[in-house]
Amino acid sequence: MLSINLEGINLSIEYLLLDYTGTLSEHGRVLEGVKEKIEHLKEKFKKIVVLTADTFKSVVKQLEDFEVEVVIFNEKTGKAKLEYMKKLGCDKCAAVGNGNNDIEMLQKAALSIAVINKDGCNANLIRNADLVFRSTYDALDALIDERILISLLRD
Repeated sequence: MLSINLEGINLSIEYLLLDYTGTLSEHGRVLEGVKEKIEHLKEKFKKIVVLTADTFKSVVKQLEDFEVEVVIFNEKTGKAKLEYMKKLGCDKCAAVGNGNNDIEMLQKAALSIAVINKDGCNANLIRNADLVFRSTYDALDALIDERILISLLRD
């Protein structure tokens, strides 16, 4: 579990929810080095889940040996991601994404992270995120070493 206890900030994160298209992947291909970072994170979280509309129809093949749960939504992806997170408990979730269909999930997550990769990031998502990183690598590094999160969240 990822725990951060600061003045006014008490996070106990059990679940990591990750968008796929544009967040873990670029043009349907998983970003190099992401698997190793997720391996580190498996020790911190009860479950890591990839939630996606799978725009490039590649997530199953690309993540076949990642040992994460993959959930593919066909319609109303933004609402579906939020509903999935609600079942886990929003207060127990960290969410990472880059697109319009991640906004509702990031609005309700205990810790919300927007990433800006080569595919870009939705401006409205940035406005609704607790933190913004210039890449997925940087966001995952911050989750691996919570001192980075603490430096960004503290008063």
